[in-house]
Amino acid sequence: MSYEIDEHHAKTLIGVLEQSAHWKVHPEKKGPFSSAQEAIKYVETHNEPLCIRVPVAGTDDHLTVKVTSSGEDVVFSNVSFDEPVEKRVHSSHLKLIESTVTDMLNAKLPEGQKVASF
Repeated sequence: MSYEIDEHHAKTLIGVLEQSAHWKVHPEKKGPFSSAQEAIKYVETHNEPLCIRVPVAGTDDHLTVKVTSSGEDVVFSNVSFDEPVEKRVHSSHLKLIESTVTDMLNAKLPEGQKVASF
């Protein structure tokens, strides 16, 4: 598995997540970016994984999904649970990440809990 994200994949991801009111993108060991422009500038000089902060609906909790590249695939790895789950999406389908990530996380949450909508 790769431990970095392709710049093109990162920029597409940032563009998709910019449309979300709840989900936030951030570097692996830092807080969320304040703007898409800040995020793009960061990925132009860093090739480390990005993370998505996904809130749990109705709580103050959130889950973290690490995003890396593997060839033409973008790999989403759930890092908030003891048993990691990984989903791959071809880069041409990256704009459909909401359902992939939502399904992956909701399957691991206790019954009655769901992640916040995109």
